[in-house]
Amino acid sequence: MDRLSRLLTDTFAPYDFSLDEPRPDGGRVLTVSNEDGEVVMRRVIAGEHLDGGEQGVRAIQTMRRDLAVQEGQIEDDVIVALRQRAQVLRYGT
Repeated sequence: MDRLSRLLTDTFAPYDFSLDEPRPDGGRVLTVSNEDGEVVMRRVIAGEHLDGGEQGVRAIQTMRRDLAVQEGQIEDDVIVALRQRAQVLRYGT
């Protein structure tokens, strides 16, 4: 869990975070709070992502991106580019 704690600390600074007790499915709820103690995000980290491996790193980076969007830290043109990238290309017949 030490690797995960370092990853969360590095990823979410300057926010505070906490992990709830393990859920029956093995996942844990991540709660991120601002400096005033207000909860700004809650997400479940799946059990298989708790080891801090590559999948866990990607999942946590996605959460950080979501937080940045939510907090208005990403410019509108970047948001548009992310949405376009997420679209599936269609090929006409």
